[in-house]
Amino acid sequence: MSSALRYRPLLENQIRLLKIEVDDPTNTIEYSPIICSLEHVCLPRAKSLPNYQFKGSERTWPELPTHHDFAPLFKTGRDIRADEDNETTPAGPTTPNEDQLLWRYPWGDFIALSYVWSHPKRKEGEPPYTVVIEGSLFEVTPNLYHALSQLRKCYRIRQGFKLWIDAICINQSDTDERGQQVALMRDIYQSAWQVAVWIGPSDEDTRLAFLALHWLSRESKREKPMEEFYRERFSIDLRPVVVVWPTYENPMRKTVYKTLFHFFTRPYWRRMWIVQEIAMGNANTPVICGDNCISWKDLQGALSLIAADEARFGRDIVGSVRPQILSEWAFEIARDRVVQERDWAPGRMWKVQEIIMSLQNHQTSNSRGGWGMLVQALNIVRDSLVTEERDRVYGVLGLKAITDSIVWDKTPDYNMSLDRIYIDFTSGFVATGNLSILRLVSRCAGPRRTVSKTVSDLPSMLRREHTAPIALWLTRSKSNCPTAGTLCIHDIPSWTVCWTCAPAPTAHLGGVYQAGASLGQPVPVFPRDEKTLHVRGIFIDEIISLSSSHQDEADTSYPLNSDRPQINLYGDIATTRDAFWRTIVGDTTDQGGEIAPEDYSWLLNHEIWEGGVAGVYTYDFAMHLFMRRNRRLRICGYTLEELLLGQKKILSRLRLAMGERLYNPTVSQREALSWATNAMAWRRVFGTLGGRMGMGTCAAEVGDKIAILRGCNTPLVLRKAGDGWKLVGECYMHGVMYGEISPEEHTMEEITIY
Repeated sequence: MSSALRYRPLLENQIRLLKIEVDDPTNTIEYSPIICSLEHVCLPRAKSLPNYQFKGSERTWPELPTHHDFAPLFKTGRDIRADEDNETTPAGPTTPNEDQLLWRYPWGDFIALSYVWSHPKRKEGEPPYTVVIEGSLFEVTPNLYHALSQLRKCYRIRQGFKLWIDAICINQSDTDERGQQVALMRDIYQSAWQVAVWIGPSDEDTRLAFLALHWLSRESKREKPMEEFYRERFSIDLRPVVVVWPTYENPMRKTVYKTLFHFFTRPYWRRMWIVQEIAMGNANTPVICGDNCISWKDLQGALSLIAADEARFGRDIVGSVRPQILSEWAFEIARDRVVQERDWAPGRMWKVQEIIMSLQNHQTSNSRGGWGMLVQALNIVRDSLVTEERDRVYGVLGLKAITDSIVWDKTPDYNMSLDRIYIDFTSGFVATGNLSILRLVSRCAGPRRTVSKTVSDLPSMLRREHTAPIALWLTRSKSNCPTAGTLCIHDIPSWTVCWTCAPAPTAHLGGVYQAGASLGQPVPVFPRDEKTLHVRGIFIDEIISLSSSHQDEADTSYPLNSDRPQINLYGDIATTRDAFWRTIVGDTTDQGGEIAPEDYSWLLNHEIWEGGVAGVYTYDFAMHLFMRRNRRLRICGYTLEELLLGQKKILSRLRLAMGERLYNPTVSQREALSWATNAMAWRRVFGTLGGRMGMGTCAAEVGDKIAILRGCNTPLVLRKAGDGWKLVGECYMHGVMYGEISPEEHTMEEITIY
């Protein structure tokens, strides 16, 4: 972005605001330049609202639609809820004679724009996009130009509201000013009258996508959402006997799902800064795409409905463009665990907005955020797209979920090395005494043996229920596929979390763990130098057996059993089986914050481990595939085969060969299967010298030690390195997660981690 504009320096606590000159309504010229001016104002210090009515008191956005014709969404051309009450609440200014009211501040009021800089890019040969600011031509990105063109038509801008836009209101060529203004971002967005979300110009899909979102929002308000939405049909399996199980058919046109896919995959939703920007907004925040608009509250309703019906409605959204499964499968799970598919998985689509909504609600809360809230914010840090890697840290410093958990008094410095920033960021968390941040240290998984083509890779004539499985099997590649994740290239110690290099795509274990609770109250920990962390903790066990981290892992030494004798700390086979199913789900659920319910013990059903579950597609993470690879894994004195299929080997081998399948799981059983599959993906199940079992990082090796640190809520895997240790990653180990280990049983010591 270039400019002939000369910026005047900002004084302390000042920001610049952009005022757009609105068109004369009588102007009939199709194109007119966007003319703007810049004003310097003092950022308001008081966060409380005036005790009088002011312009925009209700924070409404008049362009929100008030009536919808939902018929185009459905195959029949008729809304399936057409006979129900479809009244909508009119949007728009509700205060009479609002233009006669005072402004909120002496200098007026402003809207903070949230948008993405780099998309769409200017086409080759296309002239630059420019606006006029203070009489000078100022080049902007195509996306910002389209946003300004649309906003100047909006009622609030015509009313006199100004705009704060980072690309214009910050002198981007002055790194000192940029750092100073970035430090004020939280205050800027909190002080704004409203945050306007611009996700980009509209296209041929946009109107139908927004119509679908409004329908879903309305549906979410029903007492029983999605009731009688699907029509049941059936699929048939001919082996070993004829079995029929239900699938479904939905009433919406396939085009609707494709438009929703394009909505959720817009680059805006992957941008780093939007997390902080939208979190400062509110329920009335407008989400704008061209001349289409929906409130954040209505979008939240639509998203909650999609998330609740993710296995079907969500699957149809993704499958409309990325068809990875066949119609004979009613459900899919674990797409988030597939590196090549993560951009189109729920975790990168509607779940991003769900997390932002959670962070937004917490932003105005008086309570301190817990570990779960912090992890939600930090996982977005890793997954978001940035043009400046330093923004992975600087872009979230305004979030309450972060500030509740960190000691940080530094002004953003864009001249500082990325390594130093990441070390300081991790140090800021451990300085509070909460060492659970170390759980996010993670490594990539090793290469896989084979690469399977997907349904979308096949010619259309082969994409049929009966031909596709055979074609996929015949075209399996025999070469190794890349590692899952990226090897870290940064010069940081093992205890520092790298936010740039992607780890293996594991699911976060969100249990109510308190492994270090019995070791005393957390105390602040300060690194003695850039590379060394000294912590207090106890060593409790040693890994002596490990499963593969994937059924196709290229390293054929897995499963790996050492020659050391195994004992069993859990008792008989029944209690050991109970420990096993709790281990493979991390003794929690996919939502976290709770202990796994007893009905998850259904996961011990032998058919799951023999032939899988009919109608469920698992992207090669199925449990029967795990069993085929790891049946000889020894944990707590049993092989995996003995533990799950019985101790009569001939019978268990026969079952494996026949591949008995399980049919028609209940909703709760399907939830258990989904979570266990996701939790196990890219992790290793392990046995220990002390007779315990666990599940942990794919980087673990036989001989690694398990330690519990004061201030960390899970055990950690450590590896000897000279006179100290290297941090390998987190783990779940059954029987130690809730403070069962006391310091009296083990030696509390200072542990040096490099």
